[in-house]
Amino acid sequence: MNFVEKDIHIEIEGMGIVMYSPKTVEGIPEGYDYLSKEYSAPAQVAEHLKKGDMVGFCTGSGGSYTLKIREGYPTEEIEENYPISIRLGIDVQDDEICFIDLFWLMEWYDDCPKEQCLKIEKGYYHVTLSTGKPASGIWGDDQVIYVYLNKLPAMPELTWQGVPQLFK
Repeated sequence: MNFVEKDIHIEIEGMGIVMYSPKTVEGIPEGYDYLSKEYSAPAQVAEHLKKGDMVGFCTGSGGSYTLKIREGYPTEEIEENYPISIRLGIDVQDDEICFIDLFWLMEWYDDCPKEQCLKIEKGYYHVTLSTGKPASGIWGDDQVIYVYLNKLPAMPELTWQGVPQLFK
């Protein structure tokens, strides 16, 4: 499967975005409050980040975001123009990554809108997220987040102790 770049527009009410591969979360019951039971404490989030199954990050604000999904690692130009950056990892056990609002975890349903999903080859990926404050100066105001995915032979070893923050 060839990598296909994609831009995903996502409106969120919560303070973060979560990505996952459907097969890694297939055991979650419909309607389950995953957020309060398994994803609200920083240590819980860190544990999921290490496994790469439910990979979330804090945006600092709800709002309107465009995820520009690209292959590899950011270029120098991206690093200069989008200086706020974090690294995560994800375990893709099928051929898809879905992107959702953190608040969707309050009542779990596995019906992520197809326009918020990316077809991608099964495997482990290093995820580099890069952003900057929007021109308006307001976090979440048509904010661009670059999502770089670089395939690896194994899940990257992550040392997050809490919730990664993609804002300053």
